[in-house]
Amino acid sequence: MRSTLTGGGDAVVLTGWQQAREAYRSKDLRQAMYDEGALIMEDCLLVLHGEAHRRRRRVENRLFRRETFAHWERRVLGDTLEAVMMPYVAAGRADLRALGYRAAISLTATIAGVDHDPANAAHTSRLEHFVRTFSAGATLAHSTGDRDEVRREVREQLGAFRAEMLADSLHRRRELLARLAAGETAEEDLPRDVATLLLRHQEALDISPAVIEREICFYLQAGAHSTADTYTHALDALFRRAAAHPEDLRRAAADPAFAQRCVHESLRLNPASPVAWREPLRTVRLRDGTVLPQGSRVVIDLAAVNRDPEVWGPDAGVFNPHRSVPEGADAWGLSFGAGAHACIGAELDGGMDLPSDGPPPDDHLYGTVAVMVTATIAAGGRPDPHNPPVQDPHTKRRHFSSYPIVFPEPQEQP
Repeated sequence: MRSTLTGGGDAVVLTGWQQAREAYRSKDLRQAMYDEGALIMEDCLLVLHGEAHRRRRRVENRLFRRETFAHWERRVLGDTLEAVMMPYVAAGRADLRALGYRAAISLTATIAGVDHDPANAAHTSRLEHFVRTFSAGATLAHSTGDRDEVRREVREQLGAFRAEMLADSLHRRRELLARLAAGETAEEDLPRDVATLLLRHQEALDISPAVIEREICFYLQAGAHSTADTYTHALDALFRRAAAHPEDLRRAAADPAFAQRCVHESLRLNPASPVAWREPLRTVRLRDGTVLPQGSRVVIDLAAVNRDPEVWGPDAGVFNPHRSVPEGADAWGLSFGAGAHACIGAELDGGMDLPSDGPPPDDHLYGTVAVMVTATIAAGGRPDPHNPPVQDPHTKRRHFSSYPIVFPEPQEQP
């Protein structure tokens, strides 16, 4: 189908499951979602195409391995959640958006390579401000505000971030790499992060310091924003389902595998971006006959694709964590993408594939979001009955700008 784009021009909109999978895997369709967000996204992994993308991905894949995910989930995330969540639990209330952002920011700072103490509330708040600005800059195509004003703010905050946090973090990593080259420290003493990796391979990748800075900002905003969003949507879906199925809420507090199923089902219904954009580098004809003209805008409507009743059944739009996953599909639909640009951190956020029958093995990774969801419900977090959630009016994406929750008094039982 075709639709008219904002600002003029036509788009080819793909709403079917098979169409979307084929488009994602086509080497002749380049990423086009973030062209307007070049201040943050230019030359980042997500927007590279062809050989440049393959070279960068090969390097960054060295970090995004299962053993590294296990280190982050089992060693880093627990301490991060305790430092971030306990003040909110003690206060008896929180906002899911703020709580999710702070937990996700602390973890993604570790992944991106920005030195940060999650117990330092002032530093966390400042980092959160930077990341929200970078996210607005990256997703400029979906902004409902003055885009020139957003660009101005992004430039200003990039400079402040560089001066306040990034310069020192990069300097420390350059010193560690110099000590490694001199034989004064061991490989295992290096930080496991994107900054260290790119600094180490800067010459081989032929990338500038500015590209390294943007890649770090990209990982910060993409990781924090999507993780916080997924966390909030998953809990919202569970809270609403609890009206008819309170047993599912109780189970999610005690069973991380079930919490992971809830996260996957919520991801299917609430992808971090409701659409993906591609530009054909040549005219492409899909197997069903759909023509994607060279230079056109191809819009993959994930909100429709992930609800395709031919794949997910007549109740495709209903949140059901007990749903059987169709053969050949993932429980989260296409929310992590597919093909060359499939999300490099999918296992970190969403965990490993759950077995179709029986409990997961002892070394199973449940994913950052499921761990956060379980911790929040287990602590007694429930929607604030006096303050309903509010949708964000500043973006076309479905985000909550606030989602108040309360925690029980210490003597109360969740």
